[in-house]
This record gives sequence, C-alpha cells and structure tokens, in this order.
Amino acid sequence: MSSAPRLSVVSPMYNSGKYLALTIESILAQTMGSLELILSDDGSTDDSLKIADEYAAKDPRVKVLRNQHHGIVATRNAGLLATDPRSEFITFFDSDDLWAENAAETLMRALENNPQAPAVHCVCRCVDSNGVRYPLDDHPENIRNRRAVIGDKIVPIPRSAATSFGALLIENYVTTPGTSMIRRSALESVGKFAADTEPCDDWDINLRLARLGDFVFVDEILLNWRRHSLAISNVSTRWRTAYVNTRQRTITAPENTPEQRSLARTALRSEIIGLQKQAFHEILRGGFKTGPKKLARSLLLGSVYVGVRGSRAT
Repeated sequence: MSSAPRLSVVSPMYNSGKYLALTIESILAQTMGSLELILSDDGSTDDSLKIADEYAAKDPRVKVLRNQHHGIVATRNAGLLATDPRSEFITFFDSDDLWAENAAETLMRALENNPQAPAVHCVCRCVDSNGVRYPLDDHPENIRNRRAVIGDKIVPIPRSAATSFGALLIENYVTTPGTSMIRRSALESVGKFAADTEPCDDWDINLRLARLGDFVFVDEILLNWRRHSLAISNVSTRWRTAYVNTRQRTITAPENTPEQRSLARTALRSEIIGLQKQAFHEILRGGFKTGPKKLARSLLLGSVYVGVRGSRAT
C-alpha cells in the first residue's frame, strides 16, 4: 500500500485552461510535498482536461476526475469523495489562484500547533488576469482588520486573534478556499458543500466548521487571488438567493448552541440596519440606483429576520 498523503488538494475546474497550468504548478511546487491534487472537472469544453491529463501523466500526485456539468458544489463534493481517505488535511483550491511555495507547509504547521482548531486560514492579495497585483488592493488589510459579534455588539478583534464563528458571521474572512486548510475529521463531521448556498457555499461551510471551534489565523500573504471578468458577480440574482439562504441557515441550523443562534441573529439585525442607513444616505445624495437596491436588500434580509425571530433555544 502506498503511503498516504498528509494533504488532499481539491481543485474544481470549468473551462479553466487559461490559468490552470500556473495553478497546478504552484500546488506541485510546495515545500511540503506530501500531498495529492484532485483536479475535478465540471464538464469543461476547452483544453482544461488536456492540460490536467498532461500533469497527471508526469506526476503521480495528480488525479483527474471527469464529471458532467453540474456546478461548483457538485464538482467540489465529487473531488472530495475521490481523495485518499487517509489524508489528515484538505484544501479546496480555485483553478486560477496561486499559492506561495511555503503556503501548505505554513498552514499545516499552524494546525499541528493548534490541535483543537478545525481549520486555519491566511491572508491573500488580489491580482488581475495577468497575475499583477491591483495598485489599490486593500484586501490584506481588510482581512487583518476583522470584526466579530461578541455578545450583542460588533467589535474589532486583535490581529493576533483567531477567526471565530462570530467573526465569520460578519464576513467570510477566509475569502477564497485556497487560503484555508481543514482537518479531514472536522470536515467529515459537518458534511459536504450545500447546493442551495452556491455560490456562497464556501462561506456556508466555513460557518459550519467554525461552530466546532475557531479558525487559526496566519497573518501572512500566502495566496494570489485572481479577480477577473469570469468571476461570479455578487449582485446577481443567484448570488442574492444563496446569500439569503446562508444567512438563514446561520440562525436555524440545529447544530447551533443557544449562544451561536443569538450571535447569528445579532449579525443579521446589524446588517439590516447598516443597509438601511446606507440606502437612505445614498438616496438623499442622489444615488437613485444604488440606494433603492440596498433598501430592497435590507427588506429581503428583514423578511428572513422576521421569519426566524421566533426561533429560540429550548
């Protein structure tokens, strides 16, 4: 029997040929070599499979999985199912992002040093389609300057602090799956990615993991997050539906403790109030396009809040 990889990297791909080779290279070049790479295809029609097969022929750590086109959740879940069940850690990696060569080793070391943590995440920078960092990129500082729901308030937390369930209720500070590494045992306890939260499925699963314990936060830039026109817009109807579903699940999930349910209600109420303030401010300043949209979003989230308001711990 061959030795088990310590890390399973699952990279879903769909017509990813433009960036795929660079992504694969960044994963295979890791200083921590005990890994497998599952390239889970979502019915690509470009040269993604050709590129993937070429790497699989050269490196036994690479496995190519062919799936019909069913979306990223099904493709991630299929890739997870194809991993070696003996691996200790799992990372889901978008097929256009790039790891620093010490990323896997750094994240794994953090989990080894914090055995109680279900997962770890780091900082990323935003790059364009050519891999060049955006001149005004403030994303690393946004991740470092995290806030969290504590009690009935939303407060800043120290840079040295872990990323808690209360913090992830404010924002998905993990940002993109490649910034994180998850214990297989923790992932198995919370289950697979949920189809009704796509494309917020990575935020949803991070929240589910954070119910088990805080994410270790590594204050290092270890990933280049590629932002380009092919990315899913966060203003699409599909995104809004997924966002509402995820928000609702944060409150109604039976796995919540009474405290977690209260934190989730506080986070939702705060977002609704914030959106309403922004909407009225923009309308008063003549923002007759953005203001009404934010007001409509606040009303949509308000209907969720009213619907779950009666939900109380027994």
